[in-house]
Amino acid sequence: MKNKNVRGIIALAVVTALSFGVIMGSKALAKDMGTGASNTAEEQVKEEIDTKGAEGIEKAVKTENGYMVTAKVKGYGGDIVMNVSFDAEKKKVTKVEVTEQKETEGLGAKVADAEFLSQFEGVEAPVFLPGMSLEKEEKVSDEELLKELKDGTYEAKADAPDNNGFTDVVTVTVKDGKIAEVTWEAVGADGSTKSVLSENGEYVMTEDGLTWKEQAEALAKAVVENQSLSFLNLDEQGKTDAVSGVSISIGGFTALAEKCLQEAAGIVQTLELKDGTYEAKAEAADNNGFTDVVTMTVADGKITEVNWEAVGEDGSKKSVLSENGEYVMTEDGLTWKEQAEALANALIENQSLDFLQVNEQGKTDAVSGVSISVGGFISLAEKCMNEAAGVEETEEAPANGTQVDVVSGATISSTAVVTGINKAFEFLQTVK
Repeated sequence: MKNKNVRGIIALAVVTALSFGVIMGSKALAKDMGTGASNTAEEQVKEEIDTKGAEGIEKAVKTENGYMVTAKVKGYGGDIVMNVSFDAEKKKVTKVEVTEQKETEGLGAKVADAEFLSQFEGVEAPVFLPGMSLEKEEKVSDEELLKELKDGTYEAKADAPDNNGFTDVVTVTVKDGKIAEVTWEAVGADGSTKSVLSENGEYVMTEDGLTWKEQAEALAKAVVENQSLSFLNLDEQGKTDAVSGVSISIGGFTALAEKCLQEAAGIVQTLELKDGTYEAKAEAADNNGFTDVVTMTVADGKITEVNWEAVGEDGSKKSVLSENGEYVMTEDGLTWKEQAEALANALIENQSLDFLQVNEQGKTDAVSGVSISVGGFISLAEKCMNEAAGVEETEEAPANGTQVDVVSGATISSTAVVTGINKAFEFLQTVK
């Protein structure tokens, strides 16, 4: 009986000790997790830094070892939030941590992986991707923009359709150095226009108030009267209360109208193409062993013919192979040759590459039926156009900063992270 009691007491003591150990271990683990949840441990923060008015900067602190800035930028799938740590001199990046992102899984989302982020540790800021310029575009004042307008009619077109499938087009006519006429239209993929549809009751925004056409005309008239765009103060939704009755978002209009005025002022000039035939070839073959080649013909200053081909190591061509059924991408849809021709025709029709907005896979929805990656085509077509315009291509790296690598196939996401790091760096330079 006595041995039973002793054994019971010993068992109870062991259970108690184990329970105490589990509790203490859990507390220690919780403490570790709590400090690890942030890029900067709570006890390391020496001072909170005021970020009021700093665009894209969520938070900033001074730590025992340097600084940590939380930046938020627009990525491909949504906002990307990151913590960027710097040394005490505010020059070197010591660590980058992506805390929030909605990028494409297996592609853009790789910007949150250690493999991508580790390259920033210890580098001099600012950082840049290959071919990326660190120079800031200087905002031209309205007064400077309108000082000397050259007579003529100027047109600017949105790079891609809006969520409803309409593409904005703005035309500005300058006469005697003054804005004489402004037109804003939105064209659907089938050629329909918002102005006509809104008048026919087929494009209705609200039960009462001005139609889309009436609002577009009122806005255009106000610009002519004011001889300026500066009176149009836009809110976060791209709307203005500067023109009576105009309740639609006008951000697209103002951006395109400014392009027209910049061209009229000689600030932005369209490429003048010299007649001839130009060819650009990819530096290396793709993963399937094909090398892209783009040929462009210019006549009377206009692009009249474009050809995109992909040539194999044995001299075989994708255009021929796709027509013979030897290069098949999908069971239905256009062949590679048909898609390449559709893309080439669209370039001739637009006389520009601006309409080709591509996603992270290098694909575009700007040309009906084209589902292949068009990044290689765009790059080579641009080289042909630059050669025709006599524009010399330079690949000079910025004088300061550090070049970093991009996540393959995720240029937009990679650029967003780089932009966030540079925003954090620029903010710190304002901190005393």
